[in-house]
Amino acid sequence: MIAVCDEQIAHEMAISLLNSNYKNIYFVPEETLVGELPILNESGEFISYIRHISQYKPSLPYVEYHVTDYCNLKCKRCSHFSNLVDEKIFPDIQEFNATLQALQQKFRNIKMFRLMGGEPFLNPDIYAFIQSIRKTFPYADIRIASNGLCLPQIDDLTVKTIRENNVVIDISQYPPTRNMIEKIVQFAWKKKLNIYIGKQITHFFKSIGSGEKQEPEKVYSRCLGRKCHFLRKKYLYPCAAPILYFENKDFLGLNIAMEDVNCNSIDLIDGNESGWDILKKLSSSFDFCKYCTYPEWCKWEISNGEIKRDEYIVES
Repeated sequence: MIAVCDEQIAHEMAISLLNSNYKNIYFVPEETLVGELPILNESGEFISYIRHISQYKPSLPYVEYHVTDYCNLKCKRCSHFSNLVDEKIFPDIQEFNATLQALQQKFRNIKMFRLMGGEPFLNPDIYAFIQSIRKTFPYADIRIASNGLCLPQIDDLTVKTIRENNVVIDISQYPPTRNMIEKIVQFAWKKKLNIYIGKQITHFFKSIGSGEKQEPEKVYSRCLGRKCHFLRKKYLYPCAAPILYFENKDFLGLNIAMEDVNCNSIDLIDGNESGWDILKKLSSSFDFCKYCTYPEWCKWEISNGEIKRDEYIVES
């Protein structure tokens, strides 16, 4: 029996028990603990609000999604490869809605849902993605990860949607953002938008290995993005690496097969995994971790001229 008020800790305990082959796991809800409610009925059986794990959908702690791959700030060594994207292409909202419905069948909530890119405000229909998330997951913490450069130019519908759906704009404070931070803050205040400004970004890291493959468990243990679960079309990935490395494999010079990507993803629509099955998979290293290595930090710069493979590769 798991009797913990903090949902995330309770779920982590459940995953630990599942990984140790315990099957008969029950959750004691917060109301029972706070109100000191009975656990057993007169027959000595669990009262209905003491739920077996099979009757309880978990929450997904975090997921991020590209509303565009294109970016107005071409950061050198961008870990999402947006500096390689030359065309503004936006995902299909109907496909996104179908994937949200599949997520809802497996998870009761998504603790943090982060819309990213690229620069997400370059998608003129970002408001529709926000509305879909809020409708499907009413209690999600919805975030927009932005460099802030085009924030003062967003239209009134986007402003209204952000405000009405309690969305937080996470401002990544790159040097160009820092140069116009006063204008960004004044706009947010004027429009009553909730913003969070991160610390100044002076360095990026690269973590793609070269030569001999690494041991996945060792790489995973030191990975900075191991909890940054990534949504692309109908697939959920442990992080963005499997699908983004594959999409850029020719540039990176990596021999990655589609089968390798599929083995490191979760099909939300046509797959049979429950929410608990998915959380178990996401709690440990994936085979794809072999393509990465320990991060190497480099000074933040703008990509000027030809983008080279060695900007991404950590030499052995």
